[in-house]
Amino acid sequence: MDATGFCPPSQATIKQVNHLEVNCGLCGSPSRQAISQAAESRQPPDLDTRPGEPLRSTLRFWMQLCPECGYASSDISVIHEDASDFVATPEYQRQRFDSATPEAARTFLCHALILNHVKQYADAGWTALHAAWACDDAEDDASAQRARLKAIDYWKHGKRHAQAFGERPEEFALATDVLRRASRFEDALVTCTEGIALEDVEPVIQHILLFEKTLIQSRDRGRYGLADVFSES
Repeated sequence: MDATGFCPPSQATIKQVNHLEVNCGLCGSPSRQAISQAAESRQPPDLDTRPGEPLRSTLRFWMQLCPECGYASSDISVIHEDASDFVATPEYQRQRFDSATPEAARTFLCHALILNHVKQYADAGWTALHAAWACDDAEDDASAQRARLKAIDYWKHGKRHAQAFGERPEEFALATDVLRRASRFEDALVTCTEGIALEDVEPVIQHILLFEKTLIQSRDRGRYGLADVFSES
């Protein structure tokens, strides 16, 4: 966990959910929050790294939200000192109450704003991607596309500040899938082609990129996983 309370979900699945009273690290207000136990996942991930079941269905437990001040984090009892004033800003509160976005996704997007504010751009991108998954679950395609493009923007900003969001070949594969799922086929094709041209790319990443290229050429923006890649091999 970092200083903002952000802790990227591990490759584990939640077996039991408990509710505990947590005091907000920003305003001090108590609230009941879901706290879970973890175990290993049993299915391969999607191409955008979303884990398989049963972890997949626990997405709603990955973030906490203070109902009083609106602070969002994986652990609202901890807050970065540089984020204290930001939560009250109009930008943050607009995201908090954005009725055009599914509620679960808003919590992720609020935390992404905090991470961006404290200059943790790569983590902000990952959190925005998690918001896209929440939009997928809510069957809100327009919001899912917007969240994916936010993830790309955060990652691009992070790269300009020497912040990687993964190993270099994996970055190309992930960005390709995120762009394709957001209907940015031209950008996805450019990214995919650049990834394929890299030297010393592991065979699994090469297979993924070639699979992505076929999807892009078909203008297919559907969800696929590793099992789909190798069933075509």
